[in-house]
Amino acid sequence: MFLVSDGGSNIIKALSSMDLWIAVCKSVFIILLGFILTKMKTLPEGTGKILTKFVMIVALPCLAFGSFMTSITKETFTSALFSFIYGFIIYILFILIAKLLFIWIKDKNRRNVMEILFIFGSTTFFGQPLIQAVFPSAYNDSSMFNVAYRVFLYSYAYYAICGEKDNETNILNNINWEKIKQILKRIFVNPIIIATFIGFILWSFQLVGDTSDPSNWWVVTISDKTGAFWNISISAPWLYQTIKLLGSLASPLVWFAIGCTLGKVSIKEAASDKMVWIYSFTKIIIGPLINLLILFIINLIPGINVTFNTVAATTIMWAVPPATVAVTYCINSNKESTFASSCSLISTFVAVIFIPIYMIILTVIQSSGLFF
Repeated sequence: MFLVSDGGSNIIKALSSMDLWIAVCKSVFIILLGFILTKMKTLPEGTGKILTKFVMIVALPCLAFGSFMTSITKETFTSALFSFIYGFIIYILFILIAKLLFIWIKDKNRRNVMEILFIFGSTTFFGQPLIQAVFPSAYNDSSMFNVAYRVFLYSYAYYAICGEKDNETNILNNINWEKIKQILKRIFVNPIIIATFIGFILWSFQLVGDTSDPSNWWVVTISDKTGAFWNISISAPWLYQTIKLLGSLASPLVWFAIGCTLGKVSIKEAASDKMVWIYSFTKIIIGPLINLLILFIINLIPGINVTFNTVAATTIMWAVPPATVAVTYCINSNKESTFASSCSLISTFVAVIFIPIYMIILTVIQSSGLFF
């Protein structure tokens, strides 16, 4: 049980964590490096986009798959499964919460854009590399949580932003099988989701029997390590180490690409709109705190134990700038495109400032024992 008297010692412990500060400094310095080199025009045009593409089709899928090549317990499996279910619940709740938060915005288009950019953050590109760097044990939970994110991003967010462009009178008239197939393809036919599901299935199979018993036909022992043959960290370490190396490139390349993106746009112009700042602080501060409150309430329900991995993964995922895909919807639909781009820029700066604070808060929560 967490005691108020323990608060000071937990904060001191969090602030004195060398691993925490190393992770914070690495991310900030690499973002600044990309920003400075882009401003100095040292890098060729499109460097950020090329790095982003590599991360999305190679590094992050390798990171997602490789993270599941570990031993499993009922606790870690339950935590990942809870994150998967919680993802669908929380996105439905946040759709309703966003409408309440921005109900005071009179302009319908701007209100709509602010709602979508608030709900959908850059969880894959921004959030997951941070989670891997600071709370690696929570990465599997973030992957499972992200399934719901992609489902709603490519369905609800698309029609919320682009629906009126498709059909100003009745969006439902344009929902045909071709559009449904396109949406399903965006959700499921991409390297990250495929790698996540394959990794999760193989990881889950370890619960079928005793993977520590060499007498079972599916168990192998290589270099004094015993486990299921589909766990390539044991059966094929040469392949696992290659995948792990490619996955480890995700964080530095993502941070560098973020810096490149920030270096290409006018900060002065984006910062001149006070609504951009209102959105940014709402997104980066209120979103994660609401998520923490909901998890705390759920944890009070008898029979439900929310793990710290779920708390860490989902909190970081809410404390990130808006999803690039959501901003692209606004640009392609010509719906508050300049405002959406400005929100993306300013909220990235705000996120860089506040994410270290959330890391400290999460480290305090971890040491407090509020979640196990």
